[in-house]
This record gives sequence, structure tokens and C-alpha cells, in this order.
Amino acid sequence: MTIYRQPEGNYKIGLIGFGAIGTVLADAIINGDAGETELVAVLRRTDAPVNVDYLVTNDEALFFKQDFDLVIEAAGQQVLRDYAESILDSQIDLLITSMGVLSDTGFKNILLESAQRNKVRLLLASGALPAVDWMSAVSGKDATRVSIRQEKPVDSWRGTAAETMIDFDSLDTAQCFFEGTAGEAASQFPQSSNITAMLALATVGMDATAVKLVADPRAEKMRTLISFASELGELEVVWHGIPAESNPRTSRDVAFTVIKALRNLSSALVVGV
Repeated sequence: MTIYRQPEGNYKIGLIGFGAIGTVLADAIINGDAGETELVAVLRRTDAPVNVDYLVTNDEALFFKQDFDLVIEAAGQQVLRDYAESILDSQIDLLITSMGVLSDTGFKNILLESAQRNKVRLLLASGALPAVDWMSAVSGKDATRVSIRQEKPVDSWRGTAAETMIDFDSLDTAQCFFEGTAGEAASQFPQSSNITAMLALATVGMDATAVKLVADPRAEKMRTLISFASELGELEVVWHGIPAESNPRTSRDVAFTVIKALRNLSSALVVGV
């Protein structure tokens, strides 16, 4: 049996992505708000200079030469397809925020096999999904039913496949433009599927989690309704999320769930296991 232990000294972090999630994470680590962690390097798309005391680069070879205990993905599904397996094969833990990529069962199995072979962990950030710990704990019964309805402002759906399904400019009331499974949602809306994918992965799976996606021209916040029922209990959750200013497809709270995960990974006191 493999027992995972904290590294000696600070937990050394590599961060891929320096946008709405990554910049908040970097500040939290530097300010000491993310447990006993040290930000070693950031990999980003551009080479624009930044005035910080840690390595920020778009040179992937330079980034991966650094010594990490954990790499955090905060840059989208393609980053995981490009780097995830090699990170795990380098015997480095990997924490991901772009959960929708795991709707690809073949790719998910590749990553799990690599993690098991190298005795490292593939860590899934809870992100904007509330109550995931409880739902995951009690979802093992055959009677479990799970559904999610995501309502977002129009701007949160721009740049996604929703633009081919609905005319945003003529929309004057909330309209459901997609109804299907979490797997289908992740496939068609990779930039907006992380909360649905996380719910499915934590509970009944991609094919059994029912999803509705709604565009609301009058909404200023994201509104998510989760319905969960099993033999061990039922749960109804309504969550109102605030879009990130720099990326309206991302909820502002996602970075803070990763910060909490870093505290759990690097501290003697672990909350919410």
C-alpha cells in the first residue's frame, strides 16, 4: 500500500496558466494564504514581462526543468492533453481544474494508469461545485439520481457552441438551449463543463448525470441548481456564482477552492476530507 506523505519543507508548486484562476492562486501562495507552499514557476502562453519574484515563462522546457512536488493546471483542457501524462510520468502530483477533459474515458484511463504506475496522485479541484464531499460519500447506491441546471449570463456563453444554438442578440428571456448528459455537455461545451463534469465524476458518472444549460440575458450572476437523491439522503442546492472579470466563463470562486486544497495538502490540519 502506498502512503502519501507531505514533503519536507514547503510544498513546491508549478502553475500552468496565469489568467483568471492562476493569478489569484499565485498571489495566495506568495502571500502565505495557501498553506506551507512555495510557488516555483508559472507557465503561461505569452512572453510578456511581469514584475514578480518567481519564474514566469512561456518556455515549456525551462518550466519543466524546475523541481515540483505538485503541478496545478489552470489553463484549459488542451493543456492537460499536452502535458498531463508527462507530469505524472515524472512522478509529480497533478491538480486539475479543467475537469471536463475526463469525459474522454480513454484519456482518463491513460492518466489514471500513469498515476498508479508512478505512485502519484491526480487531484480534482472541487471548483464551483458545492457539497461535492457529501454527495461523493453517499452516491454509491443504485437509487442515486443526480441532475444539474446551469443558468448563466449571455456573456458567459459567448465563444462557446451555444452561439450556434441560440441567437443571443434577440434573447429577452431565459432560454434552455441544451439538455442531455454530463458527458454530452463536456464534449460540446469544454470551456463551460467543469462543474457538470466534477458532479458526474463525484457521483453517478457522465452518462447518468442529467444536465440543462440556460442563457439568461437579465442575469448578472451564474445560477446553478443541483438535485441529488440517494438512499442515504437528498440534497437541493442553489448556488449563485460571480463571473471572473477577466473571463466571464469562469466563476470567481474556483481559485479559492484550489487554495483550500493546497492548505489541505501542505498542512497538518486537513479540513473536509
